Amino acid sequence: MFIQKCFFEQFLQDKPHESPVTVLGEHFFQEQKKNQADLTEVRFAQGEIYFHAQDYETAIFKWENIQNEWQPWARKNMADAYFELDLHDTAEEIYQSIKTDSLLLNTEIALQLFGLYVLQRNHDEAKQMILNAVLLNPDYPNVTKLARAFFEEQEDWANAVELAVNESIRTKEIAWFHVLLSYVENGHVSFEPPYFVPVLEKASSVDFKLFDDLSQSLWKRFEEQDVLFDWLNDFNTLVLSLDISEEHRWGNLSSVFKETYHKLMSGSFSLQNVEKLMPTYLEAWLKLERASDAGFVYSAILTWNDHFPGNINQSIVDRSQATLRKTRTEIDVNDAIEVLIDDVKNWARRNEIEFEEWDAHPHEKTDSAQWFVYGKKWIDYFIKQLEVLKKNITELIEREKDISDRLHGSTNQLKDIEEEKAADIRQAFLAIEEKIKGKMKMAIPDMIRELAGSIKDDTEFRTIHLELNKKMNQRINEYIQDTIMPIYASSLEDWIQYAKQKLEESQSHLKEWERGFNEYLEEQPLELNCDFQVIADWQRDAERMTIPIQIENENILLRRTPSQILLKGAGKLFGGLTKNNAVLANSYRNFIENENYEEVSESIATKFFYSFQLFEKSIGRDVQLFFRDPLNILEDRVIEIEATIQENQMKLEKFKRNPDLFLGPLKLFQLQLNQYKWLNDGNSQQLEFEKSQTLQGDKEE
Repeated sequence: MFIQKCFFEQFLQDKPHESPVTVLGEHFFQEQKKNQADLTEVRFAQGEIYFHAQDYETAIFKWENIQNEWQPWARKNMADAYFELDLHDTAEEIYQSIKTDSLLLNTEIALQLFGLYVLQRNHDEAKQMILNAVLLNPDYPNVTKLARAFFEEQEDWANAVELAVNESIRTKEIAWFHVLLSYVENGHVSFEPPYFVPVLEKASSVDFKLFDDLSQSLWKRFEEQDVLFDWLNDFNTLVLSLDISEEHRWGNLSSVFKETYHKLMSGSFSLQNVEKLMPTYLEAWLKLERASDAGFVYSAILTWNDHFPGNINQSIVDRSQATLRKTRTEIDVNDAIEVLIDDVKNWARRNEIEFEEWDAHPHEKTDSAQWFVYGKKWIDYFIKQLEVLKKNITELIEREKDISDRLHGSTNQLKDIEEEKAADIRQAFLAIEEKIKGKMKMAIPDMIRELAGSIKDDTEFRTIHLELNKKMNQRINEYIQDTIMPIYASSLEDWIQYAKQKLEESQSHLKEWERGFNEYLEEQPLELNCDFQVIADWQRDAERMTIPIQIENENILLRRTPSQILLKGAGKLFGGLTKNNAVLANSYRNFIENENYEEVSESIATKFFYSFQLFEKSIGRDVQLFFRDPLNILEDRVIEIEATIQENQMKLEKFKRNPDLFLGPLKLFQLQLNQYKWLNDGNSQQLEFEKSQTLQGDKEE
């Protein structure tokens, strides 16, 4: 009544057709007349009437005057009213302030807060409230359904799975087991295998088919999550603890056991892990296997008991041995051995174990003895090949170390060659400048001095310095174009041929290295090709540098040296007086013939060789470009080989540290072959038994 706010109906039992407001008003009036009036119930009921009439403010007024044991419910109703008025903060504050021992009221408060938080999209708080409600009172109507719907909407699969697990165990309702199964099938499992043991145990007692389906789904998920061994350890222990009747053995779990057994024996897992698992695995499998199909399990038990006796329950071993003689297994042992040999070969290929294909293939298809010999020969062959592999890896590491050292040494040597060639070619280039500068420094002063003879007594001495400066530059330019430029062009051509020869020598040297290395690097040969484009670039630059150019006129006689200033001043001062001409002419001739033109020659040579010097600075970079590709190839190959060495060293270390890394799978293959031997012997004994029975019957007839 409190939950639905229908307590007021208690006052209407005798007056069902009268107005509730009127009836409650009369009760209020009559109760008020008493000496010790208690208006709590009437006010509580009046609040309900006003709430249903959506007069929330009056309802709140009625409920807030209730102070006794009814107060917690009254305050909860007040919060409901504020909720309806969209005064959510006030409603929340009141809900949270209520203190009560009532399980029912606490559940209702949690649900109301849950609804409020959902409305506010405060999903974290909403989750906490619905979790509280489930924890407090999971049997309360719709609590778990609300929780499930909320978790699924929020894709909160951890809480959804936990709810399904807990409710399956608590209620034993098949519907909840199916909800859990759907979560598992859709990949929403994030818990470790032990978490599901209790719910599986409960499922086995509720519906064994459900246990079968849920176990298979979990099995698949945990295998995908790479925790198969953890799952199997827990699941085997669970199965061994269950009471399983013959009727329970018609599910699909035994098929999953068999399928996983083949995977465990495939060489993909550590032998050590498989050995630890197998005793309980085989016992659990046998417990779920149908008696009519148990021959394969019996043979597996006997095989593993041979491998490490004493680890499997002796009673199960005895039972397997006795029963296998009377059981005929529908399996073609010869075909199974042939498939096993293919599995061994595929395992070898995956692990890069080299082997030769050979045929000792039995000539008689039905001769099982020959097939067992053939299978054993292959496994023994691969065991020997492991030693060969170890030896090959060791030799390969040594060989690769040798190649790496040689490549590393060649890399350093090539860097030295690069520096040597760059210095050599650059020095040859600088020799051109030195040679031509020497010629220019010797010739230019003589050309200037020869012009002293052109000075006559009738020369215009006021402008003679300008005329002489012009003639000197003209003669120097003619000398550069007619004499120096041809020498310059010829020298550059000779230098290019010299540089080309030196670089070709280096390329030839690298080709010798290439042939030497490629004797060892057959699969990934080196190609140490230099970039001869630099020669073409130099040829182009040389042609550009030898195009006739007009060098800027040199200031030969227009300098502000004391002697020139004095001479030019005399020319301007006395040049107009004829009687002074002879003296001036003689002074100019003496000046020109005796002046030092070293600075002038250096200046002219510097202007001439400006582009030459820019080119010279790029020679080192160009030689680097020439050797760049071979150097990069050598350095890259060193890095590659060192990575391969490290990889092979790790593989060799695995061999040494864990001998069963490769030998373990071969032992598992050997165990499979032994199992087929048990199956074959069992079939043979059963066949002999059937023949003897037939003969006995014939004699009796």
